[in-house]
This record gives sequence, C-alpha cells and structure tokens, in this order.
Amino acid sequence: MPDYIPQNDADMNVWQGNLVTIVEPNITVWGISTDDFAVVKSKQSTWTTAYSKASNKQNRTAADVLSKDLSGDDYKKTIRSFVAQWLANNTKVTDTDRTRMGLTVKSGTRTPTPVPTTSPVGTIDFSVRLQHSIHFYDEASAHSNAKPVGVHGCEIYMKVDGDAPKAASELSYVGTCTASPFTSKFDGSKAGKTVYYWLRWVNTRGEAGPWSTTINAMVVG
Repeated sequence: MPDYIPQNDADMNVWQGNLVTIVEPNITVWGISTDDFAVVKSKQSTWTTAYSKASNKQNRTAADVLSKDLSGDDYKKTIRSFVAQWLANNTKVTDTDRTRMGLTVKSGTRTPTPVPTTSPVGTIDFSVRLQHSIHFYDEASAHSNAKPVGVHGCEIYMKVDGDAPKAASELSYVGTCTASPFTSKFDGSKAGKTVYYWLRWVNTRGEAGPWSTTINAMVVG
C-alpha cells in the first residue's frame, strides 16, 4: 500500500496543511481530542518554521537542513499516530472526507500482508553496565523509526563470545521487539565478553525477511 504522506518535502508541506485545515473545524463533529489536535498543531508550527528556513537555499545552513529533517520526521510520526487514532477508523469520518485529506481509503478487499523484503539496521548502546540497548530502523528509511508495511516487529538473535556467527544455527532467539529500542541484560559472568546480534523483520503472519548485517558489542562489567 502506498504511503499516504508524500515523500517530497514541498508536497508533504502542502499535504499536511490541507489535512490540518480540514480537521480543525471538524474536531467536535468527529469527536477528536482537542489535546491530541493541539499536539499536531504544535508540531506543525515547528515543522513550518524549520521548513521555511531550509527552503531558503541562498541563506540556509547545514543546521537548518538538519533541523528540517528532524522536525519533519517527528511531525510525520505525530501525524501517523493521530490519523490511526482519530481518522482512519472513525465512523464519523467519511471516505469522502478521507479522500479530501489525502488519506488512504480502505477497499472492501483485504490485502495480503507482504513478506518483508528489507532488513533492519541496528546499533548498540552499551554504556550501561551489563546491558545492551539495541536500536533499529529499516534500511530503506534511515531517518524514521517506522516499520515496513505489514511488519509486526524485529526478531533479535544473539551469540555470546567466540567468533562472529556465520550461520543462523549458531544463534539463540532473544525476542521480538515491536518498537525500538530492545534491552538485553546480562549477569556478571558475561562481563568482558562480546555479544553478536542478527536482526530481521517479521510480519503479522510470522513470515520473516532477510537478516541484517552482524552487529556486536562487549558487555561492560
């Protein structure tokens, strides 16, 4: 299913403005939380300011562009949450309303959940004693924590100590994490040892995608 949020910044800016303009006068009619909409408006203000500065190619700085990217990612995350809670399945919102807002209109035919075709990219924070925090995102969307369409979570496998694993049979299943990061804790016997991780996406039907590259870190004692 195509993403309803435009990828191009200029198109996204027009799209989000239209969405907010349509929602605002219908908050009461559609039974939407004013507090939740206030969050959207706040993130919109931050995005609009950052986008305006970054669009001035003559005077913008690298910091302006980074600010625009970060605020855009944050704003999109807020919009997705707002749409999922208040617009996508709200019986008071018609399909005509959704079309006007540029949202996906569900068809009567259920679309099969796709098997993941991309893999997670992982990083490890080992700053806490006897603990690894594994942060992950999709290789196709490096600036977003959003999972691929149809993905339930990230399967995490590991091997403790020794050489880096060359086959999945050397790994032990740790868990499936639906939101980054995943925290792995160790007892004192693992201090000083290197832990290797492989990650992969799994969809809502339990079908797995390709493995990530190996990531590893020492357990700090």
